[in-house]
Amino acid sequence: MICKICATPTVFFGAARILGTHDVSYQRCPDCGFICTEEPYWFEEAYSSAITGSDIGLVHRNVAMAAVTKVLISTLLDSTGRFVDYAGGYGLFVRLMRDNGFDFRWYDSYCKNIFAGDFVAAPPGSERVELLTAFEVFEHLTEPWNELERMLAFSRTILFTTQLLPEPAPKPGEWWYYGLEHGQHISFYSRRALNRLAERAGLNYYTNGTSMHLFTEKRLSQTLFSLLARYKSARFVAPFFHRTSLIATDYHIRTGSSLTGRLK
Repeated sequence: MICKICATPTVFFGAARILGTHDVSYQRCPDCGFICTEEPYWFEEAYSSAITGSDIGLVHRNVAMAAVTKVLISTLLDSTGRFVDYAGGYGLFVRLMRDNGFDFRWYDSYCKNIFAGDFVAAPPGSERVELLTAFEVFEHLTEPWNELERMLAFSRTILFTTQLLPEPAPKPGEWWYYGLEHGQHISFYSRRALNRLAERAGLNYYTNGTSMHLFTEKRLSQTLFSLLARYKSARFVAPFFHRTSLIATDYHIRTGSSLTGRLK
């Protein structure tokens, strides 16, 4: 195989059993450290449900990401802009961000929008937004560069999460993030691999060193980003950044009625 990040020939890295049925090989790039599975022929089975039942941290993750994103937008970006959550799942994150006063829109080709049905993003390339978020998306991608190009059609600033590969890289089956039980995780990134992706797009790369990453044209302090892009920090700082919630406005959009007197 050829590395999907830097085009270097890959080497066999190991094998593991996915979904308890499929024996799958993993390849690693000796240059950038990117690891991926063979072509994921098991995807139809893995995505029988768009969001796997083993993702019991979904609600907590959305709450945590809302706090972190609120702080990062408030300190580094234009908080009055429009934003898109890419592969937004059930729309919970969009709803949380709108509750916090940020004009977020939902985009997802595969999942039902339950919580943000009135706030769907225009197709890629239709408008430029201040920020695109993509939480727990990159590890699902069969072609990371192609998908990144679609994201860049929305914004040149992309905030995303994916767990960085530990060093030394664990073999398949020796790290929980391989997700063997659900089979949806097929791409795994070292810091070098993500930096290569950013360079290829002409962007700067910032990371908190574990799971939160930012691609952007802006020049920022790596130290500041690393500090703010952590839930423990954001939870403390977030209350200092107040914006008027869009709950009342969104209720009026949906019903034509006012929430005056209904919100306690």
